[in-house]
Amino acid sequence: MMRRSGLIQGGAVALGMLVSGCAQAGAAGGSPVGDASVEESAYLCQGTPVPASVLTDGATADQLGEEAAAALDGASVPDIDPEQWRVLTETDTKVYLVRELPEPRDSDGEQRTHEVMGIEWVDETEEGGEGWQLWRHGDCALRYDLGDLGDAMVALDPDNPPDPDSSQVHLLVTEFACASGELADGRVTLERLVEHEDRVELVVGVEPPPGIQTCQSHPPTPFIVELDEPLGSRTLVDAAVYPERELAAP
Repeated sequence: MMRRSGLIQGGAVALGMLVSGCAQAGAAGGSPVGDASVEESAYLCQGTPVPASVLTDGATADQLGEEAAAALDGASVPDIDPEQWRVLTETDTKVYLVRELPEPRDSDGEQRTHEVMGIEWVDETEEGGEGWQLWRHGDCALRYDLGDLGDAMVALDPDNPPDPDSSQVHLLVTEFACASGELADGRVTLERLVEHEDRVELVVGVEPPPGIQTCQSHPPTPFIVELDEPLGSRTLVDAAVYPERELAAP
């Protein structure tokens, strides 16, 4: 049976640096590119894929098999209540778990709502000898898996608030990736637009900037979403995060 070798990798995987700034004049256009339900998709926490079905119907850690359950006693693994954690991966070399935090934690303006923990079998643990070792542990804002697109914070433009009689929605999009202090004009993408009778679900991503970038703060990029019909009384929600959140002005 193949086993992992080496000690635990240091620290949790960073999701990206949050940046913010003031609104700029102008707007970039956007158009819908799909209407599949976001609820059928996968999310990411600390780079770990989290299927939506696991969050609602996944097995809890108290249901792990005997061999995998031993991982909970591995080196550096914190004491947990197994009934609060859902199983993402269960093999003879890997056990990955996820749970919703009891209270969201604010981190640079983003609400972190979930926690992921990965435990792997290694040839040498921190305690010596082969065995189970904590491999990854950290909290996150659970975000829709955008593939090659980068994540972003999305807010309503306070200078152009939603108009029930208009089919245009004005947003401010702040990408997480380093962008040398520049706007994301021409790189903002409307990945999902799902219009319901009572709400409008949006998933917005940003194409990574080309070349090497520095990491100073950059301003949010104005972006316009065109709806199929006037907004009316429908609620605008950011479906790029789980659970989805109502959009608001910064």
